[in-house]
Amino acid sequence: MKPTEEELQKPEDGEQKPELEKLRERDKARRKGPAERMWAPIKLHLDEDYQYVTKNWGLRFLYYFAMFVGMPFGYLFFKIRWGFGVINKKNAKLVKKTAAITVANHVHNMDSPMLTYVFYPSAPYFVALKHNFEAFIIGGLVRVLRGVPLPSDLKNFEHFSEQMNDVLQHTTRKVHMYPEGEIAPYSRELRKFKNGAFHFAVKNNVPVLPMVFVFPKPKKVKLIVGKPVYLKDVPGAEGLKQPKQTVLMCRYVKEKMQEMLDEYYGGLEK
Repeated sequence: MKPTEEELQKPEDGEQKPELEKLRERDKARRKGPAERMWAPIKLHLDEDYQYVTKNWGLRFLYYFAMFVGMPFGYLFFKIRWGFGVINKKNAKLVKKTAAITVANHVHNMDSPMLTYVFYPSAPYFVALKHNFEAFIIGGLVRVLRGVPLPSDLKNFEHFSEQMNDVLQHTTRKVHMYPEGEIAPYSRELRKFKNGAFHFAVKNNVPVLPMVFVFPKPKKVKLIVGKPVYLKDVPGAEGLKQPKQTVLMCRYVKEKMQEMLDEYYGGLEK
């Protein structure tokens, strides 16, 4: 059923740039993630010359070295330590030849490197808060593994958006975002989604690949890969303006991810 005008005028229907910027405007009382609690001797300065999608050959070499030499051992560690595995990995092949936005629930300190396994050896670009790049040692690893810092000011956000749009329009690479914004370790519930990831999908006419992390047993982790969602799949989105299409895409993808969670956990209870 096509949504009413009143439903589409909810707060999520605002401009997408401020929506993405709010990823950095957290309540001071919120739980700090591991990277925020680490020593950060060097501050990351973002300006109009910053390369969010790096062209530095040194970083590219380190990326391929990490992926081909380091990550196989990482995947083995994930398997031994957390029983990590991927369910329906074949669905990722449906977007192999196209750019895409990928999304997942943010529920584990290692969920970003874990989900690179789905696309190995070509990891997606990971959009993350700036403090993740400032943490001692860890910040460098985040950058090497295609981490992209999210700027908080409008001027740098425009520069960031230009580069992300260029990736989505002119390559077949993937850009990963966590719609929930912040981590909630081992949570089985989806939290409120922000519109940013879906804004980029709608603007660049690329699919969204939904994924969910699940926990079959305490401290055990699996990743389920869903089928890609295209704008044409979203009920009521045809013919609407981009901001409203973004809202509907966000809601629809969240519904699909919730269905994936319900189906998995419902099966465990039987």
